[in-house]
Amino acid sequence: MISKDIINHIARLKPELHSRWGVKKIACFDIYLDKHRSFDCELNILVELERPLGWEFFAMKEWLQLKLRMPIDICTERSIKSDLRKKIFENIEFV
Repeated sequence: MISKDIINHIARLKPELHSRWGVKKIACFDIYLDKHRSFDCELNILVELERPLGWEFFAMKEWLQLKLRMPIDICTERSIKSDLRKKIFENIEFV
């Protein structure tokens, strides 16, 4: 389960995420599959974008990590493998 403090912090960042990178939606999710678990990634984030970002996607990730003070993994819905999609959307929390 994602901490309410983290959700609230992301909610406060959402306007800047929208203005700088065109983030329309943002969500957090927990997924722990034995062979996919990553111990260096503490928070999984899904974003829906107004436009493709190219390399700016990585700038957005770095900015979010600095603001949240924790490592994150960030993806778009399109990048999620089909076999993981159902499990992720069962455990997602939109901000």
